[in-house]
Amino acid sequence: MAMLSAPASARGVVAMEIPVRGALAVVEEDDGVTGAPPPLPPPPGSEPEHRQHRGERLTRRRGAPFEQRRYYMLVVIGEISTEHQLHAAREHIERGIRSWDVDLNICDLQQQLLHFITQPRIDRVTPVSAEVEGDCGQRTLYHRSDVLETVVLVNPSEETLTSEIQSLVTDSAGHKLLVLSGQSSDHGDLLLQTGLFTYQTFLQVLTDPRVSDLLGTAIPKQQATLTVSCRGEVGWSSLGQQQHLQDFLEYRVNPEPALPKMEGVSEFTEYISETVDVPSPFDLLEPPTSGGFLKLSKPCCYIFPGGRGDSALFAVNGFNILVDGGSDRRSCFWKLVRHLDRIDSILLTHIGADNLPGINGLLQRKVAEQEEEQSQGSTNYSDWMKNLISPELGVVFFNVPEKLRMAESNLKVKRSIEEASLTLQYLNKLGVKPEPLCRVVSNTIEPITLFHKMGVGKLDMYVLNPVKDSKEMQFLMQKWAGNSKAKTGILLPNGKEGEISVPYLTSVTALVVWLPANPSEKIVRVLFPGNAPQNKILEGLEKLKHLDFLRYPVATQKDIASGTPPPVIKQSKLKQRTDSKESLKASPKTTPKPSKKETDGQDEVPAATEAKSDSAKDNKVEKKEEKKTKTLKSKSEVPEKKKLLKEKSLKKHSKERTLKMDEKKDKEKKEIKKVKKDDSQKKDERKEGKLKDDKKKDASKPELRKITKPDLKPLTPEVRKTLHKAKVSSKAKTGKVKATKAQPAEPKPI
Repeated sequence: MAMLSAPASARGVVAMEIPVRGALAVVEEDDGVTGAPPPLPPPPGSEPEHRQHRGERLTRRRGAPFEQRRYYMLVVIGEISTEHQLHAAREHIERGIRSWDVDLNICDLQQQLLHFITQPRIDRVTPVSAEVEGDCGQRTLYHRSDVLETVVLVNPSEETLTSEIQSLVTDSAGHKLLVLSGQSSDHGDLLLQTGLFTYQTFLQVLTDPRVSDLLGTAIPKQQATLTVSCRGEVGWSSLGQQQHLQDFLEYRVNPEPALPKMEGVSEFTEYISETVDVPSPFDLLEPPTSGGFLKLSKPCCYIFPGGRGDSALFAVNGFNILVDGGSDRRSCFWKLVRHLDRIDSILLTHIGADNLPGINGLLQRKVAEQEEEQSQGSTNYSDWMKNLISPELGVVFFNVPEKLRMAESNLKVKRSIEEASLTLQYLNKLGVKPEPLCRVVSNTIEPITLFHKMGVGKLDMYVLNPVKDSKEMQFLMQKWAGNSKAKTGILLPNGKEGEISVPYLTSVTALVVWLPANPSEKIVRVLFPGNAPQNKILEGLEKLKHLDFLRYPVATQKDIASGTPPPVIKQSKLKQRTDSKESLKASPKTTPKPSKKETDGQDEVPAATEAKSDSAKDNKVEKKEEKKTKTLKSKSEVPEKKKLLKEKSLKKHSKERTLKMDEKKDKEKKEIKKVKKDDSQKKDERKEGKLKDDKKKDASKPELRKITKPDLKPLTPEVRKTLHKAKVSSKAKTGKVKATKAQPAEPKPI
């Protein structure tokens, strides 16, 4: 076995002996020279030879034969977040190796894999703190013997994986194996630290002009076999139908295991699984850095982009609801939610790999907290106590069949079912039972009151989809196994009825409405459509036509009760703005409509065009002459302009001074007026005070009563006579008294 040594100073190289990888033999060069010798091996260097020779291998060659007695295996382990995912990846790798068409008489697979563990090999590690973007935390394990060449990539970037697959395809080995293990989507796309590796990316590698020119058209008997083991078959199986691949490759996807169980294979998978670093739940979701809890007093809605699926948090004063969790195990909502003391409700709209991983990251952390409390107790208050700070969980709304709790672990099981199984397992450990959510068949939809507090408000939720006891819900809860589709009732252009995945057809669509206690505050309405098709959403909204607050863009309870239409000021402003924007655009010039006389005769048209052209020429000449005269005038008028500018500046200064003086005078006048006003106000106040005092004095004096004459009509005639006599006698007495007063006093005798 040929070996190549590398110096100890090589970056990231652990083993010192580097085997030389074989390149495709040259059969025919582009310049017509036949039988050219293969390229010489490079001198000893720091980088592994399998990286240095990638450029040399992709030189233009034709008719490259494959060595049927050589084997090449590339094992890829994508991003791993949990021990469960690592265990599933280990089983996947073992199954993929056993499905390889290996002739054990030529290649003793068990012995070769044991050599990988025991003999020196390349172990290249890029630490997490590396400055190279997209190449953090990846690891490369490499070993080559006379028969088998093995490359293991742990947590690689997309660029590294693409280059290694290119090396796999262009290698001279006649039997090739590609194992893609780790987290994957429902379509079989592998999750990497920098994105996804899809079958479209794999097809781009195979159709690269350098690769196709290098491989050319091989002899049918010397075709290489490429076996691919991945989590899904959608898209990957169709690659074998590509004509340019059939010329030089026999392509297989997820074949059944052909080799027996071997200890060497299990030891190999266990060994490489030990090189994978599974992050702790407390590393994925770090505890809050500051003390105290966040309180959201006003209605607010936060949207978190979570990879291939989003997450949302809607909160009011006293209640919040978390909708979905995104496709990343490192929950996108955690940086905000970790500062809350409680998540009152969680709404999982559907069973999918785009919304459950983020929630599972949170639930996994809660389970780890529970285990930490049981193991450590409450005696030590050290740094590990910070990990136990997280919000409490309330009710969880989730339509999921109970049978998915123990899902089968095989390649045909979709990732969405695995995530749903994990969700059920975590909720069971936490003692939380998922509550189903659907609407009853009726003409209207009755709300579910999530929160109601006197003086604060009420939070209602209207479920638009799914419908209870519908065919889709019955199929989901009883018969669904992960691969079935259901008819949507929508006719496609070809006349057939469209089909959609059952979890999407039964996805929860909810309208959340906040009704504040203050009738003058705005009513808040938020629609969470989930993954439901459009016709299901519109069908649910038809049931809500009776709600008054949905008839207006902005509504308050006060406006609805009074029946007054809401103001439409904002809409009119928007219309004016759009009109003004459109008016700024260059509009096409309007040409005058031809008269009847012009349209009648066809011979007159060219004459008119000639006249127009002549007039245009004359205008151009006139414009040129005007420009010349303007330039001459401008030169002569330069000194005159300077004088005018000076005069203008002096006039401006004088005007400014006069204006300032006028302003000062105005200010003085205003101050004098203010003083006079104050004096007049004080005088008025004094007068009012005096009037009030006089009124008080008059009120203290007794009032004189007016004596009115009695009405004698209702009395009898006898009574009237007696009263009349009394009057006459009283008058006579008063007359005598007056006469005595008027007579002078008689003188007394002396």
